[in-house]
Amino acid sequence: MDDEPMWAADHVVAPTPGSAITIPETANEFAIKGTIETWDELQTAFISRFFPPALFDRLLGEIRAFSQHENESLTDAWLRMKEMLRNCHGHNLSKGNIIKIFYHGLSEITQEVLNAAAGGIFLYKTPNQAYQLLEDKVLLKL
Repeated sequence: MDDEPMWAADHVVAPTPGSAITIPETANEFAIKGTIETWDELQTAFISRFFPPALFDRLLGEIRAFSQHENESLTDAWLRMKEMLRNCHGHNLSKGNIIKIFYHGLSEITQEVLNAAAGGIFLYKTPNQAYQLLEDKVLLKL
């Protein structure tokens, strides 16, 4: 027993015919009840169990209400926005929407800094150009 990996156990789940995943005994507390026959069903069951709609709605609401904190740098604000997006899996916001939400949540001074960095009005950039400009500003600071 001490020679086996700690994750090895007695339970085996076969998500598709011919494949198997070994699950530790303690994983029963994470079990998803019911019959799951497809990967889509597994994904839906997993997300509803560990990422309930109320949590998703709250996280998406926080993203849409983004605002720069007092004395927060542009870099820190962008990193915080990216963390919020990572925490809200499946937010389905386009790059353009993310950029608009972020820009409008910034202080006027920070908006002017971005406009200067863009060589004009920041929001006139394409979503890819705007996103890359933000990433470049972060890389310069880090």
